[in-house]
Amino acid sequence: MLFALGCRGEAPSTPSLAPPPATTPEQRQRSAALVHRGNQFLSDDLGSEAIRVLEEARRLDPASPEAALGLASAYRREDRFAASRKLLEEVLASGSTPLAQRVKAREALVEVLLDSGEVTAAREQCAPLPGEGEPSPNARRLAGLVAYRSGDLPGALRELKEAVRLAPRESRMHAALGLVRLQANDLAGAVGSLEEAVRLDPESQEAMSNLAKAYQRSGRKDSSREALDRYRAIYERKSFRQKVGPLRSRAMEAYDAGRLEEALAGFREVMRLTPRDAQALAQTGSVLLALQRLDEARETLERALQIQPADDFALTELARVHALRGELPAALDLLTKATHANPSAAEPHYFLAGIYLALGKREDFAREKAAYLRLRGPGDTLRPLPDGGIP
Repeated sequence: MLFALGCRGEAPSTPSLAPPPATTPEQRQRSAALVHRGNQFLSDDLGSEAIRVLEEARRLDPASPEAALGLASAYRREDRFAASRKLLEEVLASGSTPLAQRVKAREALVEVLLDSGEVTAAREQCAPLPGEGEPSPNARRLAGLVAYRSGDLPGALRELKEAVRLAPRESRMHAALGLVRLQANDLAGAVGSLEEAVRLDPESQEAMSNLAKAYQRSGRKDSSREALDRYRAIYERKSFRQKVGPLRSRAMEAYDAGRLEEALAGFREVMRLTPRDAQALAQTGSVLLALQRLDEARETLERALQIQPADDFALTELARVHALRGELPAALDLLTKATHANPSAAEPHYFLAGIYLALGKREDFAREKAAYLRLRGPGDTLRPLPDGGIP
């Protein structure tokens, strides 16, 4: 098998851990909500904020593999490799961890070991990744990176080409293949792979940096300078987000605690620093809605949607403004757009159900209630919907 080129050896045995202490349903629900927030911080490159939230999530529910995996990812983002490795090994040692989470934990552990230069240990952890059936695209990518770090460029190229074939729309597959092609002095191939990686993820610092190198080695000096300028711009944007992140986090905490005026001041400070931050505008509009300042809420949410028209949160909050004003057709239209913008979002269906119930449309109510119940997460805090009798 191709996979064996990058991941030879047997998986190390891991002693089973004692079962974690029991948690209450309320603790599990709160933990799940914090995991969701921590993962949002991670997606915004706010590693330190994510760590703070995810550590609390894990304290509330030590048995949650989602909390452990999120926290391990946050530790890795902040170069705390030993802490990340310890958590991932705990997940793998737990007899109660579901198979899907075990696979994610092992893949994450291979990444951490590669980051910390422990190539032999990474190869050992990579070995059992295929499991039953064919290896996943990410397992192929990891096998390719292990082979690359072991000095086996032909093996790395084979694995990474297969990863790209299996997941042609994932930027990181193309970025890894581009890196190995660059090291193999296949400059045309490297440029092609890295350009595709950047096209799929314009914010990828790694792909942009390596693309600048590939252009430079190909004699394309103007293209190399342009790529370096784009790399610096990405770096500056991410650095700025890391400065703004703690302000946003404190505002979110104030909102959750019911300190609405404090939350409003915090989000407005974020808006001052990042005037075209659609998320900050939507969050400000949401606080204004909670304060019943409907005219200001509407204006702020409309500004958010001018920047990001498919923001399901802003669409839902603006729909609520219209609903409170009795403008139900406009509210229904916005909520329908929100369900199309994010088919996995539960809240638009919740408010659609409420409007249909108020209108006496029981079949529409039942459909939207069923959609909400199917999609809602364990951290949902919305009130239970009624049974759908005549309103």
